[in-house]
Amino acid sequence: MKSGKPRGKTPSLIGGTLGAPRKCLIGKESHCKRCNASILKGVNCYEIPQLGGSFSNYKRYCDGCFLSILEKTKADVDALLLSITKVARDPC
Repeated sequence: MKSGKPRGKTPSLIGGTLGAPRKCLIGKESHCKRCNASILKGVNCYEIPQLGGSFSNYKRYCDGCFLSILEKTKADVDALLLSITKVARDPC
């Protein structure tokens, strides 16, 4: 039973990965890790490396889900920058 609704909360690229995400061309039909949407052969998608095991394990994401992951990551980075600048201005 496949649903187009993303599962769980939006992950952030700040933690939980080893290495940088990459854009790749799909060689055979695949599915998005978050929303289970089909990613057809010959279409670009994004792969994010996952922790665990002794070999590289990449999870594939469609454009929409990858964009929401990037937005969440940007929000996390902005929150960190805000907390750093707040501490720098107000050293209590």
